[in-house]
Amino acid sequence: MNEQIVQKSAVSYFNSFFIFFTISVIIELLYMGLLGVIQGTTLTILELSLSFDNAVVNALILVNMPPLWRKRFLTWGMVIAVFGVRLIFPILIVFLSTELTLVESISLAFNNPIEYEKIIIASHHIVMAFGGMFLLMIFLSFLFNENKDVYWIAFIEKYASRWASIGDLKILIAILTIALIGIYAPTQILVEEVLKDIDKSEIILAMIYGILLYLCIEFLRGILEDDGQKHANKDAQSEKEKIEHVANSKLAKGGLASFIYLELIDMSFSFDGVLGAFAVSQNIIIIMLGLGAGAFAVRNLTILMVDRGIVAEYKYLEHGAMWSVGLLSISMIIQIFVHLPHGLIIAFAIIPIAVAFIQSIRENKLNM
Repeated sequence: MNEQIVQKSAVSYFNSFFIFFTISVIIELLYMGLLGVIQGTTLTILELSLSFDNAVVNALILVNMPPLWRKRFLTWGMVIAVFGVRLIFPILIVFLSTELTLVESISLAFNNPIEYEKIIIASHHIVMAFGGMFLLMIFLSFLFNENKDVYWIAFIEKYASRWASIGDLKILIAILTIALIGIYAPTQILVEEVLKDIDKSEIILAMIYGILLYLCIEFLRGILEDDGQKHANKDAQSEKEKIEHVANSKLAKGGLASFIYLELIDMSFSFDGVLGAFAVSQNIIIIMLGLGAGAFAVRNLTILMVDRGIVAEYKYLEHGAMWSVGLLSISMIIQIFVHLPHGLIIAFAIIPIAVAFIQSIRENKLNM
């Protein structure tokens, strides 16, 4: 079976993307005509550009997941990515940030896209605070890892690994970040050329929730992945049964925890794309179809990287992806104060990975 995977052409990995993209174009054409197709295609390109680092980060996690959960990542995960993150999530923002009911929020999204966009933009600082802090925790966990034996940006990563043995520095840095944001956070934001008063506590709470979500997921992963080992130590089991129990438990439950973790990371990476989509179109259907097609491409690229062993072959690729996550998290925190151009965010996503990839190739050639 592995031989068949290796022989599979690169283009064939993107079959589901081509199918979804074709269906999306037809729906966009029937729904809004040529304008809908142009907007949808633009959003697909935007999603691909912003989420390239997401594909690499996903591959790092997916490579250790069992085949069953890889398939679920492409099936259940796509339902969550397309309909949950790109359709339901923006509607929930309106529902949670206004006094509208859920039905009224859905109606507003479909029937009054201009007003809907205003509410989404007014919640921009909260979404950036939450997503930025969640991604920052992922980056800090990578940076302050005392068990790391491969260094890319050595003068930073080596010292960070040494400091990690002193204490949990990622929590200290996260709390210091929140403290600083609490002092300098804006009390007003600009919505449609109109200044709107906001409460600093909304930003602080969103950042705290981002940390809590990360810690809860890590705690859940620890419980589920350790469960098999605990049960395997029972004296009544044979050695073979112990091994099988550990393997099955870690594959099934560890896969579930990693699946949840992957979907949450995808959501965090998608915040910029979802919010930025309103600069292209205010129609929730076009946004969902355009960004959804891009999400399919990112998922397919992830599977390609896993099956071809790209992450393992290029040893600095993980580092590039994590530094990309770090830059993206910082950009999201900055966007609490001021909007950044999409071009700069795309550069944060692509440049660290591209440089790490090139350096990995050079390293491989030197070791040949």
